[in-house]
Parts: sequence; C-alpha cells; structure tokens
Amino acid sequence: MSKVHPTTDLQMIPINKIEVLNPRERNGKVFDEIVGNIKAIGLKKPITVTPRTDADGNEKFMLICGEGRLKALRSLGEITIPAMVVHVSDEDAFIMSLAENIARRQGRTLELLSGIAKLRDQGYDKKTIGEKTGLSKDYVNGLLQLLDNGEERLLVAVESGRIPLNAALAIAGAGTSDKDIQAALQEAYAYLLL
Repeated sequence: MSKVHPTTDLQMIPINKIEVLNPRERNGKVFDEIVGNIKAIGLKKPITVTPRTDADGNEKFMLICGEGRLKALRSLGEITIPAMVVHVSDEDAFIMSLAENIARRQGRTLELLSGIAKLRDQGYDKKTIGEKTGLSKDYVNGLLQLLDNGEERLLVAVESGRIPLNAALAIAGAGTSDKDIQAALQEAYAYLLL
C-alpha cells in the first residue's frame, strides 16, 4: 500500500452495486444488534468502497470495510448507503480491509491469519506484511509457521492471548517426543500463571 493517503469522497451508493471483497460469516446475535442499532439511531459511520467497472462496462464498487453495516441496511430494505469512496488498487483495498479487521480483532483470528497468508502468497515478505498490518516481523513469521503447519487451535490460543507465540511454536515443533511436548506444555502453563 502506498504511503500517500488516497483521496476520499462521501457518496450515496446503490447497495446493489456493491461487491464484498472479503465476505465473512457473522454471529447472528451480533448482526441482530447491528440491525437494531441502525434501526433505532441510524447509520453512524459510512462504509468504505473503491470504484470498479464490471465486464459490461457498468460502474460497481468493491467493499473495503463495513460489511455488517451493508448487510444490515440491506436487511432493512434500504437501497442506498453512505460510503466513503477511495480510489485504490485491488491490492491496497485488500490490505485496507485486512488492517480494519486486525484493528477490530474480535475473534475472527483464522480469517485474519488467512489474510496474512494471502499477502505472503501475493509475494510480500514478512517484514512488509508486518509493516502493513502493524505486527512485528517475528510475530508474522511465527503466525505463518503455525498456519503452514495446520496449527489452527494454537493460532487461536495465541491470538486470544491464552498462550504466547513462542510456547505455541514450541508445542507445534515438539513432534512426538513426550519430553519435548511436556516442556512446551509446561512453558505454556507457566505463562498462564503469570
């Protein structure tokens, strides 16, 4: 993502012209709260989109952030939504969306990690991913190592603060040696007692 901040423009956008960049499943209760809040007091914060053109040359918009608000207004029968329109590349839109999710950080750990893995798969090195997401290079490296090894439960434990990253890496790397596994588990347990 470039260091230059993209210009923004507040517009009313037809909801049916918005395509969700990173769709995600929502907790039904949380979604109902969003709908109820918007119904009671209105939309407090516009969504963020970037303009695109579809295959037929028609204008559309990619959603960067605000999927819950978009779905809530759609469920309330609205046909337009206030949106901050930013002119950014697909790559920058994805990074902005990922950064928004990281900032929110409410239990969607695997989704965030998937985004970090996607940045790596697009050719970003760990240092650049760290700079773009506000995470340290070592932390990104550890997360990707756990992700590559299919250690989803350990990743969730790390991201929720239940165990430190180094303990999760030790557990994952312990292999089948009972002694190594016990040492790694003991380290994680000692962390919990702090």
